[in-house]
Amino acid sequence: MLKFLKAVRLDNSDAELYQQSGACDEDEWVTSGGFAVCNLADGYRCEPRCYCDASFVSLTRRARCTIAEVVEVADADLEIFKDQMAQHLLFDWKAPDFETARGVAEEEINYTAELAATFPTEVWITVTRSPGSGTAIDEKYNQYQRLMVGSHKL
Repeated sequence: MLKFLKAVRLDNSDAELYQQSGACDEDEWVTSGGFAVCNLADGYRCEPRCYCDASFVSLTRRARCTIAEVVEVADADLEIFKDQMAQHLLFDWKAPDFETARGVAEEEINYTAELAATFPTEVWITVTRSPGSGTAIDEKYNQYQRLMVGSHKL
């Protein structure tokens, strides 16, 4: 079984943080978001700040989230995700044509699935990006045990 990422919303903090792009909804499918990162070596170009150095990006819109959960998906889901993201890139990000959009979507979906496969199911992860050598971006992922909110007395 393959794995992928879903957005986690513990409170309203993502809505406050991601005012420019909007916050992902709970359980919304998200990608690693590496395709939508500022040139961190040159600083941030978005105002208000986009926080692309510490967020995941929605599969079908520009929304972001800070925490993602690793979940199992069917093989066919990845093909659907690629088509959905290609449409999003074509219409919302103004990709030059469908083939280009599909290529970027395929790369991002495959990378996210490969990333998710390195973690156990039902853990939460966060990302921290920093300038790497040349134009590369270094990514560090942290793993947390999933909180079972509401399943026990606090």
